[in-house]
Amino acid sequence: MNQRSSNNVSKTRVLKAALKLFSSKGYSGTKMTDIAQEVGLSVGALYLRFKSKEEVCLELIKDQTKDFSEFTKSLSSQPPLKALKIYIDTNLEVAFKKKQLISLLIKEHDMPFLKPFRKNFLKTQHDIIMDILKAGIKSKDFRPLDIDDTALMIFACIRGGILLRLRFETGDEKKMGDSLYDLITKGIRKDTI
Repeated sequence: MNQRSSNNVSKTRVLKAALKLFSSKGYSGTKMTDIAQEVGLSVGALYLRFKSKEEVCLELIKDQTKDFSEFTKSLSSQPPLKALKIYIDTNLEVAFKKKQLISLLIKEHDMPFLKPFRKNFLKTQHDIIMDILKAGIKSKDFRPLDIDDTALMIFACIRGGILLRLRFETGDEKKMGDSLYDLITKGIRKDTI
């Protein structure tokens, strides 16, 4: 590939190829030469764009999660019950649409360079859920509760549902969101109806 045609290979195309390869061969099994070959770049041209395979992976994850993160941050303007429902449904919808990314993150959960990203993602999502709960308590939609622990449990339930669906292909996306919302907002005790 000559210099002119290598300039036409977009960052999006490189990241898309990396996602495909990481998903099929695993992060460890994918080499920079594989990514370069997939998009028709020389290895040198790929290294001019990304310093390492870690940088490719981090850029890929940032690219794939950017819209989701921005959207969930905007939920605080919604009424609390509606915000919680949208938050649950959006998490499930995005996870099921981005199966390749989620599978990569599940398979490669112990990659040290991803720990700061994971920690930041959890903190951001935890804060968003806590804001929804605080607004719900203030508006009296929710009873007083331990906001910190409840936000963590809501996040864990959503992630558990996603893992269950992706690993065992069980459950319906729409029904799962409705059931999770009902469980969180009503509980399972008869006297809470």
